[in-house]
Amino acid sequence: MGTAASAAGAAVTESVFVRIPALAARHGAVNLAQGVFDHGPEEALLSALAGVGGGPEHQYAPSPGHPALRAALARHIHRHDGVTVDPDGEVTVTVGATEALHCAITALVRSGDEVILVEPAYEQYAPAVRSAGGTTRALRLSSAGERVTAEALEALVTPATRAIVVNSPWNPLGRGLDPDEWRAVADLAARHGVVVVSDETYEHLNLDGAPHHGVLEAVHDPELRVKVSSVSKTFAATGWRIGWAVAGPELTRRIRAVHQFLTFCPSTPMQLATATVLDAPDTPAMLERRARELGERVGGFAAELCDVGLSATAPDCGFFVLADVGEDAERWCDRMIVDAGVAALPMSVFYSEPVAEMVSVVRFAACKRPETLAEAIRRLRSFPA
Repeated sequence: MGTAASAAGAAVTESVFVRIPALAARHGAVNLAQGVFDHGPEEALLSALAGVGGGPEHQYAPSPGHPALRAALARHIHRHDGVTVDPDGEVTVTVGATEALHCAITALVRSGDEVILVEPAYEQYAPAVRSAGGTTRALRLSSAGERVTAEALEALVTPATRAIVVNSPWNPLGRGLDPDEWRAVADLAARHGVVVVSDETYEHLNLDGAPHHGVLEAVHDPELRVKVSSVSKTFAATGWRIGWAVAGPELTRRIRAVHQFLTFCPSTPMQLATATVLDAPDTPAMLERRARELGERVGGFAAELCDVGLSATAPDCGFFVLADVGEDAERWCDRMIVDAGVAALPMSVFYSEPVAEMVSVVRFAACKRPETLAEAIRRLRSFPA
């Protein structure tokens, strides 16, 4: 099921998340290809930012993160994940979740190491592994209904396996790992000493109201787990670039050693504003409201796509809607940008090799204003797909 991916030093290509939005802008298309909001952020963030004072609040923060934010994150993680972490030795603030992922993988991987990626996978994972000198082995799932199993994972492990990267809640499948899947991943870590790097950026967007289950709960050894998250999707603030990595003390030391020579620190005022919002007593209610409202919007958009004639499924988590367009998805996406003025992504971009069941499936990002989604539906309805 898995194959070794291309080696380090492969040619760098333009990201689809750069190319498609640029193409959409040139053609005046509604951009539903990229998971970026066309509104927000939450008013609480703006109010907190306005309350940041002058002077040292606008200078460099300590490289591991401002102490106020690391402390707020530790409290938030205790409330949300039910796990106690040391803000001084186990929490590192980074420039978004992407940097946290790169720092974690760079801290773990050396030339010749292998990393298991569970596909469909966000496009940042494989380049991070390659830049560290490693190679990837893929466990490919062909639908949201298929599950990660202990047997499939075991078949991919070699003496060179150093880590596994998972994404829960899952972009683009729109679900979280279930308890059996987490057990399979945790058992893999315990048996083979494989570090679980868990991208949990969508952790507060469980649209069905179910509680979040993540790596801090599933993997008990702090040195065999890294939780990555950010404010981007939680508070509709993708431009803030405030992320974090949570790991055991030794692994955190290595992550920080990478981070200090990469970006040193994110924006100090935004770190302080994030800390204020995380600690606010009404934040849990705000997060529940956001998930509920987003669920209604995403579910309505999926129903509208079905009405247009596309076979669409509403996710349980996040805001990505998958739809079967009945033809080659890459050609369909290119045609829709130019002719209909709607941008989406073919699911092929989330796989390292073609998966037959996904050839005709596209991903729409429904994290937009109602009027934006309505305009996209109007354009799709008026153009013969």
